[in-house]
Amino acid sequence: MNQKLSFFLGPGGGTAALFFGFKSLTGAEVFRFAAKPLQPGAAPALPPDWRYVQLCTSAELAALVPSVRAQLAEQSGAGPELLLQRGASLHALLCGESVVAQLNIESRPICEVDDPKLALHLAEGDGFLGYLHTWPTFRRRRAAQLLIAATEQDLRERGLRRLVTHVRATNVPSIAAFKNLDYRFNALVFSKTSGALLGTLGMQRLGLQALPERQGGR
Repeated sequence: MNQKLSFFLGPGGGTAALFFGFKSLTGAEVFRFAAKPLQPGAAPALPPDWRYVQLCTSAELAALVPSVRAQLAEQSGAGPELLLQRGASLHALLCGESVVAQLNIESRPICEVDDPKLALHLAEGDGFLGYLHTWPTFRRRRAAQLLIAATEQDLRERGLRRLVTHVRATNVPSIAAFKNLDYRFNALVFSKTSGALLGTLGMQRLGLQALPERQGGR
């Protein structure tokens, strides 16, 4: 409770508190969507004992030690193998045999978003960043920002031109991390607490379309 209160009293906390109140009154979840063009730049300087990895194939996943594979599986949604099979990639910072932080990238024209449950139609050259997670031992060390920055440079070199992401509107730390990397939050998605899509606001400004998952052609 004290940690949550400190978030609401800090930068961005007032806006988050409004969304928290909206949820309490309506029962609806609100997610903020943001995008950022991928510009040329230097890879971020990582702490000496950290390293960045990108996983695009099952062979790359299998080359990791079992403890790292198990950690990645806990916070990757559908699971690393299924994600790789459908063309997604996993990106992580590692410290020895521990995961510091991790995220998923989907770059298909229509990607499946689990929460809220929707089919997100991406613009050409877009990638969708999801399941950003910093493991507790490494929090408050800028791990999320460093991972995002390293992933951006990797994806730009692979031909992507823009990253899109979404954050629960009450998640102050994640919103701050993305804003510090110049992501612009210009759209909202409303869902039931079950995850079912209720509506969107401003998605056209991002060149995106969000539809209920049953229309996404799964």
